Amino acid sequence: MSNQAGEIPDLETGPFILCETGTRPPKPRRLDTPEGLGDRLRTAAFAEWQAISAFSWAAEYFQDAPANLRRDWAEQVSDEVRHFNLIRDRMAELGVDLADRPVSDVLWESLKESSSGQEFCQRIASAEERGRQAALKVVEFLENDDPATAAIFLEIAADEVAHVALAKTYYGWVPD
Repeated sequence: MSNQAGEIPDLETGPFILCETGTRPPKPRRLDTPEGLGDRLRTAAFAEWQAISAFSWAAEYFQDAPANLRRDWAEQVSDEVRHFNLIRDRMAELGVDLADRPVSDVLWESLKESSSGQEFCQRIASAEERGRQAALKVVEFLENDDPATAAIFLEIAADEVAHVALAKTYYGWVPD
């Protein structure tokens, strides 16, 4: 019996513009500028977009993962959709276009290389933890000058704790 079901789908990029394969996206501008804030929001929105696809795919694909974990991944999709919508809506309020600058699909490319449910779980948990740490830095920077955006990043960071914890619950993995 194979530990995978079906094929690995291509990432649907939606409203985003991807940078060329093998190239990095433009360096984010300074966070204390509207353009720099837009860069952080766009990057975060695309990370959430990729997570929506990744958790949906993994829940079906990795048959070697415990059934409860696959159910947890499927249930997590609603959090990722909510996170994406929070960021997208804030971007609209600020006049920031999702397609203004290219983004990188390196996260998706990394996740689809996973050869098992455990490897996927650890890779996505690591990515979620990096995102959580980045969100907390943005919160600290923005909390006085842009409390609305800071509140969104704080909410996302709080949710990521449970997402990262799945790797510990099912495989004993914790981030460094």
